[in-house]
Amino acid sequence: MRRLICAACFICVLNAFSFAQDCESSFKIILKNFEGGFYKGQTVTATIKGTTKKYEVISNEKGEAVFNLPCNTTCLVTASNYTRTREVQTPGFKGGQTMTAFTYEPDAIAKEKEFAMNDSEKAGVDKVISSLKDTTYIKGSDMPAPANPENFTPATISIVDLDAKPLSGEVVSITGIKRGKTFKATTNSAGKTTVYLPKGDNYSINFKFHKNYYTFEVAYSQGTGHADISLGYLGTKEILRRKKLEAERLAAEEKRLAEEKKRMEEAARIAKLSAEEYHKRELADYKKKHKTGADGVVSRVLNRNKWTKKLIVCDITGSMSPYTNELALWYTLRFAVEKDMQFVFFNDGDNKSTADKKIGETGGIYYADGMDADGLDKFMSMVASKGSGGDCPENNMEALIQAVKQAKPHKDLIMIADNYAPVKDISLLKKFTKPVHVILCGATSDIHPDYLQIAWKTGGSVHTIEEDITKIATMAEGQEISIGGARYKIMGGEFIKVIKS
Repeated sequence: MRRLICAACFICVLNAFSFAQDCESSFKIILKNFEGGFYKGQTVTATIKGTTKKYEVISNEKGEAVFNLPCNTTCLVTASNYTRTREVQTPGFKGGQTMTAFTYEPDAIAKEKEFAMNDSEKAGVDKVISSLKDTTYIKGSDMPAPANPENFTPATISIVDLDAKPLSGEVVSITGIKRGKTFKATTNSAGKTTVYLPKGDNYSINFKFHKNYYTFEVAYSQGTGHADISLGYLGTKEILRRKKLEAERLAAEEKRLAEEKKRMEEAARIAKLSAEEYHKRELADYKKKHKTGADGVVSRVLNRNKWTKKLIVCDITGSMSPYTNELALWYTLRFAVEKDMQFVFFNDGDNKSTADKKIGETGGIYYADGMDADGLDKFMSMVASKGSGGDCPENNMEALIQAVKQAKPHKDLIMIADNYAPVKDISLLKKFTKPVHVILCGATSDIHPDYLQIAWKTGGSVHTIEEDITKIATMAEGQEISIGGARYKIMGGEFIKVIKS
């Protein structure tokens, strides 16, 4: 008996079962015949995990069944002619759409019954497997057949890199979720490894920098099934190379910012001005020079997008000075028609040292509402003067979370961010679902993936001086997007810059 385990994600735009909810997104299941074609007229059932709530859709002539459910809902999905239960999650933003394909043989249920194990046989497998080491280290890429192969299912994992070439020498760990048994192997020159996995468990595929990259089931069965899994992955060597380059870039940027801060402090000392007074004078000089308006990224994006009841969350650290000045000028020229705007400025922790900046508790976040242009200028100068520089990464997510908590009712949430500063608290993104329109300052040929991630996960958008990237909200695993001449691909739930060799 042979089974092919296969999953894919694409964009779908269909309507079927609907569940009334403020935030609603959808997933589409496609039932594909392993021998070709699709399964029509099958009942597909989605049960919300941890509850007894079930919803049913009949697959159409293309094998499709679409469920519209609350955002961030995890469902256990089955089909009437399929023997497995698959876990599927709706996107975390309104209108999000994903797709998963189930590929299986037409006689899957009959074979499942024919080869099913009884309770005694399952207990026998469990007893044998309990004696295994917690971690089995495989020499090379192919695991030798065990002495009792009837308790195992061979699984071949094939991995390709960004160029769709075999990813050789990649260390792969496959861990049983129920029993905790791990099998560690290295891919061969063809990017493949074959391991014998104990039956009756769900397995996660893990890499050094990515845990739970992919999960699949190996059922209790008397047959000699084989699991074939194909994955795309950046690769540990490439990740390490990119991390080194990023560390070097950040070190150079932090050195530049420190020198810039020192020059500013010296200029303020010579002028006998406090830091706040110096920022006020800089802003006043900028406005005097650009009386009729600026033509930078902040002005262009705000002018060409018809956002209303804005809540603007803005990085006001030293490197952002040209852009925050532009924001202040834009507000001065637009104040008469923008009186319902709210602002949150963040300076990454006031005077805290880098060592004292804890995720979610960094601080340096200030809210302003109902200010005229002069009042906003003073407020911005005050917040900017409280920042002391330090590390390059910023507390963008903490600022977004606090902004939504403090603000009055608003419609469009806009973040003005430094493209060259990573988001140090990106881990907080999983707690945030309100769509974010990200205006990227300083973006040229590269976009920092953290900001693509924020826009994608929240169902928002990304904006550069030339482009408004709104389709990012509907992207799915494996898809690519081109921004400013560079391409980015979603792999393992993250945006990866595609660099062709």
